[in-house]
Amino acid sequence: MSTVRRFRLLVPALLVSAMAGCLPFDQDGGDYTFTPVEVFRDECGLFEANKDRFFGTLQVTGRVVRLDFGLLDSQLIGYFLAEGDDFSLDGSIINAVADVRGESCLLDEVSIHMDATTQCKTRFDGVLRVRYATELRPAECGCELWMRYEAVKGDQRCD
Repeated sequence: MSTVRRFRLLVPALLVSAMAGCLPFDQDGGDYTFTPVEVFRDECGLFEANKDRFFGTLQVTGRVVRLDFGLLDSQLIGYFLAEGDDFSLDGSIINAVADVRGESCLLDEVSIHMDATTQCKTRFDGVLRVRYATELRPAECGCELWMRYEAVKGDQRCD
């Protein structure tokens, strides 16, 4: 193989490996636990009934952020804003089954929205909104949770 051909193959490989370690945002991927800091609204006890499901696995690829969230095994997708360390995630589930006030409910739609700000590589915080919507099922099944949260990777706190 000629020297020029080797050089042509080597340069793209070096660029890809150099760029792979250079993420523009300082948020680690991995497993996070979500803890409420302040609950604004929780008319049906959604957090208390599901507190063991407020965890997720975060993936960051450039500006794109994905969270596999434990609540109803949902997937949230979003992105970092152009400036700063803020990101936003959204997800929805159609025809979900969930317990609300001890009753099994068939929900038309569950929507989850999360605003977040990176505090350090292993912690972010923000506001989470979960909405259970139903039209034909008992009205008691429809409710919302709004809370300010803190998400920490494993047991790692900010330095």
